[in-house]
Amino acid sequence: MLFRSLHVTTIFVTHDQEEALEVSDRVVLMNSGVIEQVGTPNDVWEHPASSFVYGFLGNVNLFHGRAHQGAMSVGGIQIPTPEHQGGEARRAQAYVRPHELQIDRYVEGASGIDSRVHRAIVVGPIARIELNTQIKNAEGIPETIEVQLLAEEYRDLELQEGDRVLVYPKRARVFVE
Repeated sequence: MLFRSLHVTTIFVTHDQEEALEVSDRVVLMNSGVIEQVGTPNDVWEHPASSFVYGFLGNVNLFHGRAHQGAMSVGGIQIPTPEHQGGEARRAQAYVRPHELQIDRYVEGASGIDSRVHRAIVVGPIARIELNTQIKNAEGIPETIEVQLLAEEYRDLELQEGDRVLVYPKRARVFVE
């Protein structure tokens, strides 16, 4: 980049999140003219300050539930929310990036969000798996989530469309309302 070689401060305005994170030393994320977060690309990616920032910075799975006493209930699992330890039952949203979900074949009695494989797309080293969960939205339609795995991991699971699986977040960020 020319501005790097010239050591010139540059303000670059874009809606391309990937580009912004790649070329910036500092990122300012704005929502309707209001600054949501300022930080290094790594800071805003790893520690999004708001649900807007989390959702803006790429593909995420969004789970709705209730946070109570340090945990959020979603689809039969508990997501730890230590930052909301003292809170009473409040509506909450958990944001999980596709690569932060674990997927296993269904085992009766095991913990996880009960889902079925809808479609799998394997391109090069990455497998993108679309799942229909047992969690229903307001219209009664099963929620769809996306999981990303290494293609080798996907092949080892030997999954087919329609197979029943269990999914659980390896990492989630919960925001309460």
